[in-house]
Amino acid sequence: MIILPDFHEVSYANDDKAREEMLRLPPADRQRLAENLLYRYPRFNETYHRLSRLCRPGPQAAPITGQIAGFLGNSRAGKSFMLKALLRENRPFRPDENAGYVFPMAYIPVMERWGAPDAASALFLATGASSVPYIGGKSLESKCVRRVATHGTHTVVFDDAHYIFSAPPAKRRSILSLIKALADSGACSVWLAGLYTIEACMLDESQHLNRGSFPTAHLAEHDLSIPDEQDDYLGFLMGISNRLPFMENSMLDREEWEQEWKMVANGSVGLTMNIVIDAARQAINDGSPCIQTHHLREACFMRKRIGDLTYPFEKAA
Repeated sequence: MIILPDFHEVSYANDDKAREEMLRLPPADRQRLAENLLYRYPRFNETYHRLSRLCRPGPQAAPITGQIAGFLGNSRAGKSFMLKALLRENRPFRPDENAGYVFPMAYIPVMERWGAPDAASALFLATGASSVPYIGGKSLESKCVRRVATHGTHTVVFDDAHYIFSAPPAKRRSILSLIKALADSGACSVWLAGLYTIEACMLDESQHLNRGSFPTAHLAEHDLSIPDEQDDYLGFLMGISNRLPFMENSMLDREEWEQEWKMVANGSVGLTMNIVIDAARQAINDGSPCIQTHHLREACFMRKRIGDLTYPFEKAA
């Protein structure tokens, strides 16, 4: 079973009491706050709403079952973080003290060259099994269907599902057969989360495509060539700055850094956070009141590639 992060969403803007409490934490705890920082920026909320509607049409509605759906975007767009946020809202629970746990959602991070036995083992672990023997043979699909049905699992998420379609043919067919069996059971829906290539692959799998016609939520980067999207991205940086665990606001959205962030991430929140988190670790270790230019410069220098003549924040003030 995956260990979900304890997301940090508290804004310290205009909340001196929360900031004072945070500053009393040990450096290691403040580092965890930076690493698990979640800011629900407008595009996050919009996509999260669409993703939630793939799960159920409304808070009081029954879960959607029997279909195969998608959640697509480029690498580091923020898909996995969003899925984990949704998983936290659908955590395992016990209906009463005499009942076993219900696992509303099962999250399966797919690995390269997986076959159906690998996916089946991951499904059992995602629904609370402490250990899983090898699951294979003709009964594999029926065991998995029975597992989701008996544990109240209405959504099975295969993250990095593009690896399914690049697996060796026999393994690919075995996982796709399992996915179809899960959807056909009516006990759950299956989500395929990953790169945009999944959609093209699904178009070649009519038996799977027809299980709901593959409704899909997308999560895209901010297009910094469009003024409104650039403003949204700067708003994202401001929201992150307000939540970073420091004495002072790091003001990541300052005007003189706009071109540096474009070089770093070109609108990708995931690539942005790669640098922000690394810089925050350094700043906390230094006892700095906030992230400063030299922290960002060092984080970018560590990612400078052979042949690069320059790197982001190299000459930033």
